Amino acid sequence: MQVIVPHANTDLDALGAAVGAQVLYPQASIIFPGLLLPGAAEFYTLHRHHVRTHSAREVDLHRIAHLIAVDAADPERLGPLAGILHRPGVVVHVYDHHPSEPGDLDGTLQVRAEVGACSTLLAELAAEAGARLTPFQATALLLGIYADTGSLMLPSTTARDVHAAGWLLENGGNLRLVGQFVRTDLNSAQQELLAQLVGTTRIHPVRGVRIRIAGGSTAGYVGGLAHVVHKLTELQPAPATFVAVRMGDRVHLVGRSDVPWVDAGQVLRVFGGGGHAQAGSATVKNLSLDAVLTHLQTRLEAAVGQPPTVRDLMKSPVRAVPPQLILDEAEKIMVRYGHSGLVVVDQEQVVGVVSRRDCEKARRHGLAHAPVKGAMVRPVVVSPDMPLDEVQGLLMHAGAERLPVSEHGRLVGIVTRSDLLGQLYGATMPHWHQTLYRGGVQPDAATAQAELVYRAAALPARAAEVLRAAGQVARETAVPAYAVGGFIRDLLLAQGNLDLDLVVEGDGPAFAARLAPRLGARLEQVPRFRAAHLFLPGGMRLDITSARREFYEYAAALPLVEQGNLRDDLYRRDFSINAMAVRLTPAGLGDLIDFFGGHADLKAGLIRVLHSLSFVEDPTRILRAVRFSARYGFRLEPETERLALAAVAGGFIERVSAERLRNELLLILREVAVPSCLEALDRLGALPRLLPEVQWRPEVAQRVHEVKCFLAGQTPAGGLLPPVIQSLRSQVDPPLLYTAVIGAAAEIPDVGAYVHRLRLGRRTTATLQQILLHWRQVATDLTRPGLRPSEVVALLDGWVPAGLALLWLLGGQARVGARVRAYWSQYRKVRPAIAGKDLQEAGIPPGPAFGRALLAVKQAKLDGRVRGREQELALALAVAGESPPRTGASETCKHRPHP
Repeated sequence: MQVIVPHANTDLDALGAAVGAQVLYPQASIIFPGLLLPGAAEFYTLHRHHVRTHSAREVDLHRIAHLIAVDAADPERLGPLAGILHRPGVVVHVYDHHPSEPGDLDGTLQVRAEVGACSTLLAELAAEAGARLTPFQATALLLGIYADTGSLMLPSTTARDVHAAGWLLENGGNLRLVGQFVRTDLNSAQQELLAQLVGTTRIHPVRGVRIRIAGGSTAGYVGGLAHVVHKLTELQPAPATFVAVRMGDRVHLVGRSDVPWVDAGQVLRVFGGGGHAQAGSATVKNLSLDAVLTHLQTRLEAAVGQPPTVRDLMKSPVRAVPPQLILDEAEKIMVRYGHSGLVVVDQEQVVGVVSRRDCEKARRHGLAHAPVKGAMVRPVVVSPDMPLDEVQGLLMHAGAERLPVSEHGRLVGIVTRSDLLGQLYGATMPHWHQTLYRGGVQPDAATAQAELVYRAAALPARAAEVLRAAGQVARETAVPAYAVGGFIRDLLLAQGNLDLDLVVEGDGPAFAARLAPRLGARLEQVPRFRAAHLFLPGGMRLDITSARREFYEYAAALPLVEQGNLRDDLYRRDFSINAMAVRLTPAGLGDLIDFFGGHADLKAGLIRVLHSLSFVEDPTRILRAVRFSARYGFRLEPETERLALAAVAGGFIERVSAERLRNELLLILREVAVPSCLEALDRLGALPRLLPEVQWRPEVAQRVHEVKCFLAGQTPAGGLLPPVIQSLRSQVDPPLLYTAVIGAAAEIPDVGAYVHRLRLGRRTTATLQQILLHWRQVATDLTRPGLRPSEVVALLDGWVPAGLALLWLLGGQARVGARVRAYWSQYRKVRPAIAGKDLQEAGIPPGPAFGRALLAVKQAKLDGRVRGREQELALALAVAGESPPRTGASETCKHRPHP
């Protein structure tokens, strides 16, 4: 026999879960082990003919072979059914949404999750099984969800509850009926009890948390105490509420908590009850109401955790200004550092707060040169130990945007409305060093790789030597030093990178001067940026900078810098994966420091900016985001992609100098995954702004893909390039080849504008322009039948390898490819056996005749018309005496480029 058993004192969620379980176990009967609470009893009475139920007295308990417990994992809540749990052969399945506790049922099947209602779990399983629900079943489950989640408004509500409710509505759930049984009004007995609780309410502070405790007493049983408590919390909000009501010979307790540091279920477990963090209940016999309230108060002292305080949330240090500072200067400071307000301090005392809005208003009225004290407002000053729920009240009722924090009369921090909202909506608390790796602890393989910084086997010997030497200087000088940036990123990715950058929280140039002789390095100071370069033997370079912060005076400007700490220095970087550091200082040696989630983004394969104005401040980061995503096979994090799209649409790329854009574009064109980069730039709308002459059509994309294959030594079909072309490939400059092929494939009408926009340098620009202007004519000439080797040379001499590669890729005919191959492997290497001195010894004076004669000999030798030194000299002497020369070679390409 199969039976479904909800807990004693069955409520609407337990009843709904039992009905849902009967969908999954259609042969099972529901047994109520005790009373049904009023709302559940009324709903059951109305629908009793739609559900198969029995009382415990009507069932032979010895016949039960399979028990399904719903909304009850505690065996004590199963009443008389608990006695069969340990009988041999009884199979137990458990469905519950309460946290696991010692002594819970040990079922052969357990479906448990901390969702708002047990009915959610049964609805999810019914949906997964493709069950067809009757309107009654869907409504019973929906009623259970709405009842236990406060109509989806209690803090315990999860997204799973909402999704399950939506599915039940789609499958016949009736919200009108739900509204009838999940009452929002109170009956007369409940109203009298609520009035009693309001009258006895007192606030009991525990570790700064304001906890409401209320007690009451009724002659008989009053159902719906949880509903009464819910009304009480609506009338008198508090972080947590606990109510004890004596009804007859028992005291009923209900707890509600809106804060994670008060676990209502845990508090009431000592009374034999339970629940979850947001809600709990218990029933106590043989104790007076006063005894229960006293015990409850004692229990709260032990069970309530330490709530976050202002000290946990505040930002420090605080940028403050004196009251005599003029408003115009105060506004410039706010713009420079991205602040919306400043604290005003006079002789270390907080005297006011001035906002950017105040400064703007003063400027409009012609008062920009008035002192700050004329526009500041008197602030509400808080202590660092104030609980955050009190801070929330101050920000709501005082209307303040920011609260200065003072300790012992001194400004120590500030809390803003944005800080508090971030905490309320789940943002992580501010922290200084989030250590992901510490010696001896290896959370996972990726973080453990940070230790490889100090293992010679994992790094080239030179890099390990540099890091050890830097650590020694850090120890001797007591200056915190860190390896930072791309080196750490690639170390965690197990990729080689010897581009070492060090940051010191102190004087970077002085640190470099002390380190240089130990490494035998040449020192180059850069005082403007508080930096130094060390050039090591063998070509390795080490950059050392003082930790600094950056600010941008306007969008797309070059940054201005000032001294800061490690966090400031990492925060100025482009992406989270490039904003990690490894400590070189002996204290904490090898710690991986990650303020901004770079390690998690590496694992997830995400490119994420550090703040919302990142692309506005430096639009070249859009190109770097694309470059890194293509290099590592990562993707742009959704918010980062949105910010990139907005920055491109806002025209910020156009504000960057052409030189900076050129440098970033060249870096992209040296990547392996150039096609992916250009496709991403086009998708973001950046490519038309970088190269407006280029339309990213499928045929252009195909040609770029062919270049990628060529540079990898392969044909587009995946085969290997011929050995001769492999030799040509090794001499090709990738950016020049890409820009040439893009220009040729896009059929750009204004070659000059395209080439000028790229700003590749005078010589390279001239080369690219000549290639784009003449490649098609040269390719056509190369297809002529019967072309002699000397004519091929006349066409191709002077072409750089990138130009020859373009002809190979875009020539369009096998004949073109064959002649490029012949030129590269043979023709270009042909030289006459004679030289000018041979002609001079034969009596020909130096002059233009020398050049004509030697050219004629080379062409004849290419075509096989002369063999040996004697024939070459005879031809040269004959040509030198002619004017104009007649060598027999065709003047094939009158516009041949000489890039």
